[in-house]
Order: sequence, then structure tokens, then C-alpha cells
Amino acid sequence: MELSAADAGPDGGDPHSELLHNADGSNDRYNGIGRTRVPGACTATLLDVGGADEAPAYALTSAHCTNWWENDRSFEERPLDHPGEVTFRFFTDTVDRYRTVAVTVAAFSSMRGTDLALLRLDEPVGALRADGIEGVPIATALPAEGAPIVNVGAPQGTSEDPYEEHLRLGRCSLGERTPVVEFEWLWPDAVANDCPDVFGGSSGSPLLDASGAIFAVLNTGAAEPRHALCHLDHPCELEPCGPAIDIGRNYAMPVAGLGACFVDGALDLAAAGCPLASGPVVTSRRLTERYERPSATDAAIRVSLAEDHGWTHYRAKFGLAQDTDCYVDAGYGAAVAIAEVPVFAAPLPTTDGLTVVCLRGGTSAASIQPPSHAVAWLTASDSTPPPLPLPVWHDPPQANRVRFWVEVEDPTYAGFDQKSGPADTTDCDEPADYHFVNVLFGQFTVESTGGPTRVCVAAHDRANNRSEPMEWTFFE
Repeated sequence: MELSAADAGPDGGDPHSELLHNADGSNDRYNGIGRTRVPGACTATLLDVGGADEAPAYALTSAHCTNWWENDRSFEERPLDHPGEVTFRFFTDTVDRYRTVAVTVAAFSSMRGTDLALLRLDEPVGALRADGIEGVPIATALPAEGAPIVNVGAPQGTSEDPYEEHLRLGRCSLGERTPVVEFEWLWPDAVANDCPDVFGGSSGSPLLDASGAIFAVLNTGAAEPRHALCHLDHPCELEPCGPAIDIGRNYAMPVAGLGACFVDGALDLAAAGCPLASGPVVTSRRLTERYERPSATDAAIRVSLAEDHGWTHYRAKFGLAQDTDCYVDAGYGAAVAIAEVPVFAAPLPTTDGLTVVCLRGGTSAASIQPPSHAVAWLTASDSTPPPLPLPVWHDPPQANRVRFWVEVEDPTYAGFDQKSGPADTTDCDEPADYHFVNVLFGQFTVESTGGPTRVCVAAHDRANNRSEPMEWTFFE
């Protein structure tokens, strides 16, 4: 990733964000950006959507902060699992002037095709305005690729000083729009960026254009992959050749044009031009695993469908994720009755790859929802065994025993098996006599056999590929 000299740190090295102060009122324009707990500790932005003082106040954040991680539905007017809050005026030098507002309902939350939540605060917008907390305007369009942008967030863990966890400003540049996969989610229209100091708590923080309007919400970043391409916390981009990870890159969900979803200051998801895909979608469930071993015969991804919400029919398409856009109409098959074909099956490739199945429901064969309401199910074909060295270590041997530790790194090191015995008769390459390691505790103890003792450990991944064993000899 290239950074301009203007973005570099004072020593010409990596860029860093700026801890914001506002005791003198110089950063009042960021009063409406704060820390939220719903229950995740994230960043939220009070939106300026007009309306009279008695109109509802809405804060925008990432949907995953609500802990509703479903990839196959959206939520509207859903009470939070536990009461939450948003704390505004969240500067390092205005702790005594915090403005905390309760929130009990998410007016909208979805991780299906996006990662956005609109929290309806328990106080009207006028109460916040009276306290000097003004909303941030919503952009009508994205800046051009490469444009300078600003990220303002409340990341955690930036230093041992708790005051460092307050609002920080990062100057960065906007990357291209790109489809991104992380875990079970497919985000077809993410915007890349190189904003600095993105840590836990940065989720939900706004990306601001040159006018100070919010055009996207930061939601994830690509950390060191640790053998976990496209898995949780390791998002990948869908490039023409397949999934690829760009370490250090961040991604955000575009919200330009979101202002069309508000009428007289109140959320109206049915308003003309509202970009949020709201309402029920076809009920479906993937029957196969997220990770499967390729097969030359009958390997397939299978998804069951059910008649619900009045949907009786569906259309489907499938293919390699980098070649298949669920959110355009081209490529979908003819409508099928759910009662006649309640399970859709699509063959998986015989080589490694990421396959997506796209489904849209409708009340009849002639009335199928638009592509914006598609549900995407992903399956990775994976034939690569876990590589050595395995994430296994041991304590120093004591007396006649030694304790081993294993570390799960999903999906590549999902489970472990071990065996031990006399060194002259224990063959680590022989699959017999291995025992499952309880990864909940992450440890096992080996007793001496009264002489040289061999210990063997092998790992398997989520697709049930097995690693070569590692071995140790003790008590010689």
C-alpha cells in the first residue's frame, strides 16, 4: 500500500492518528461522534437528517456491533438484547462533559450484503442539539478514488493510558470499491482505505469527505492472515484470479445517499431512493459445511429453502465467488417452486476455490424480489492440509511428565490429535491410536513410559484435511 508523504508520521515512517482535544471547542464538529456499547464497544455517528426537535435521533454504526451476525436476514425495529448507550463529546479532555444517551432499539441492522446499523436513540434530536451535539451530514456521493479523507473513531487499546482510547482523527486516502468476503458475509460494494490506527472499537467510525460529510462506515481490516484467508477478522478481496488478502488494508460500507431513507427526520426504509435493502427475504439454510474437501465426484453445496413470509418461489445462481455477482439479475435461473425443489444443490469445483450460491424469493414465479434482496451462501473448497510448524508448544519436562499446549487458528488449525508411547515402538506416521485433544482447555499431559517417550501431534482443518505430524522425544 502506498502512502503519500503527507500521510507519513513525523519520522517519515508509518502514519498515525491524532488524539483529539476539544476543551477549547475547536473540534465541536466532532461532538456527534462517540463510543457506543450495544453491546460491542464501537464508534457511532449521530446523523444530521433534519426534522424538528421532537424528531428521533439516529446514530449510525456497524451492524456487527449489535452481535446479530446473521448473513441471511436484516432486522428492523428490533430491541437490543440488552440496553445500550452512545457517549458523545468523547474527547480526551472533556471527560467531565460526556453526553451519554441510552439506546434500546435498532431501527435497522443488517450484515446481509452490508454491515450497517441505525440505532434510534432514546432521546429526541432536539435534546442533543440543546446540549451542543450536532449530527454529521450524509454525503450524496463517494469521493473519487485516491481522494484525501478523514476517519474519526474511538479505538481501544492504543496505549496503556485509558485517555488514549478517546476520539482520534486519522488522515488517509480512499481506495477502490471492491467485493469483500469475511467469514459468512459477502459485501459486494466495500470501499478500501488506508486509515491508520484501526483497532478494536474503530468499527462503526465514519469516513468523512472534504466537506465533513459521512460517506462510509469503517467495519473491518485485514490483519496478518495466520493461515485464515477470508475467515473471521481476515477479510479478503475477490480479485479476478480468486480471493486475496491485502495486509494492513481497511474496508468500509458506503452510506452516500443514505439521506434518502429519512423523511422529516424519521427513518422510512420504503422512501424512494433509500439504498438499504429492507424487508423479509427468502428463508434458507446451508446444509453443507462452510469448508469442504474437493471431490472428483459428487461434492456440492446444498441449501434448503422454506415457504415463509409469503414466499413460494425462488430463483438461484451459483459459481466461483469472484465471477458471480448475487446483486445483478444476469445469471439467475428460472423461478422454481419451493414446495417442488426445497433443496438447491450446486456442484463444487474439483480444485480449491470459493463458491457462492445466490437466492431470491417471491410470492409467485412472476414476482421475485430484486437482486438487492439476494441471500448469499459461501463454501470454500479446500484441499490444503495444515502446514508445519503446528501452533503447538510444551512446558519444560518435570519429573516424569510434560504438558503440551495447542492453539486453535480457525479454519486451518481447527482441531488436534495426539498420541504417545515408547519411542522405539511409536510411529507418528501410523494413524492408529491418536486421541482427540480437547481444545476447550488447549492442553494435554504426557506421562513418561519409563524410558524414551515419543509424542506425536497432528492437526486437521475445517475441511478435514490432516497435517503431517510433529513429534518430540523426552526422558531419554
